[in-house]
Amino acid sequence: MKRPPLWLASAAVASAWAAIYSAGRWLLLYAERPIHEDMRFTYVAAEAGMRYGWSKIYDPTILHSLSTSFPADQQFIHGSYTYINPPLLAWLYTPFTLFSEPVAYALWTVASLAALYLSWRLASPYTGLAGATLLMLAIGLWPLLLILYLGQPDLLVMALVAAAWWFCSRDRSVETGVALALATFLKPQVVALLPLALLAGGRYRATLSWLVACGVLGAATVLSLGPSGLQSWWQALKDVQADPAQTAETLAHVFGLGPLTYALWFAQGAVALFIAFRRRETEIVFAAGILGSAAVAFHFHYWDYTNLVLAAWLVLRTSPQLAHRFWLALGVIPMQVMTYQASHADIPFVAPQLAWDAVWLAILFAGSFRESAMPAPKQVEIQVTS
Repeated sequence: MKRPPLWLASAAVASAWAAIYSAGRWLLLYAERPIHEDMRFTYVAAEAGMRYGWSKIYDPTILHSLSTSFPADQQFIHGSYTYINPPLLAWLYTPFTLFSEPVAYALWTVASLAALYLSWRLASPYTGLAGATLLMLAIGLWPLLLILYLGQPDLLVMALVAAAWWFCSRDRSVETGVALALATFLKPQVVALLPLALLAGGRYRATLSWLVACGVLGAATVLSLGPSGLQSWWQALKDVQADPAQTAETLAHVFGLGPLTYALWFAQGAVALFIAFRRRETEIVFAAGILGSAAVAFHFHYWDYTNLVLAAWLVLRTSPQLAHRFWLALGVIPMQVMTYQASHADIPFVAPQLAWDAVWLAILFAGSFRESAMPAPKQVEIQVTS
């Protein structure tokens, strides 16, 4: 008989129950109300683009008029409650508007789970039970449940970043840049430092490809929005960023928006870039860019931290020391605790997550001074024979 070690079997069982809980919780929420206001923002923005032209997707009057069919207590289009994502998300969501909101919501959830599966297939460091445990653990994380509940595009961003890493590790610079540019134009704050990490890590052609792809997407954005659309977008961004809730999961919430916060942002960003410069392994370059983006973010939410899962998978591919792997496993705790801030807004439950991120940066920084980095291992299945 072949059986896994007890620690792996225990982790698999716990992860399976966590995944079952998340899936069941989402189904119950869907049955109770098969739509969420965040998803409606994207839905009506895509509708506005199709009906009135893409320059109108940030026009609050038009977005509100398209929301009049919603129940009175769910017409949220005003002030900081509006569509603010780049146009690319609305463009991608256009086919979903062919369906009713509940059906579109369900289909988007399926697409998001497919994106998570793709990320896992590309980047998971293990196969077999160990690999399945990593996937179930990711599904069981409460920030990921929030992604599905709110209809956020973070899992699509994760898949694009995983694809960018996969292309980069195979020296396919053009595809790397295109995938990363698409991720940038979906949620720029999640990958803000990653292009700089690529540059620091010596991936010059990939960085140039990213710049060119961003130029193409930027030109398409400007042409589709026009002056009036750009002005509406800028106003929407200002209104949303004025809401303190947008910085509730960042250092600004813990220390305030002052010299200490700016100093910590600068220090952590510099450390992340140094790690990419020093280590050079593709996995570490991408992990440092992802982790650094979260560490320096000034507009971030619980669900955005889910991309640290991909960073952890990439680091595990480099066979880190046991203490390092233990720290990655310990990261599940602050990730879960962080979501409690939703009901206790005055208590900085995000502080443990921010501290964990900083310590992980320190661990990677310390590892940058090793004489030689260990090569990335092939995927293996963790099993023993008894």
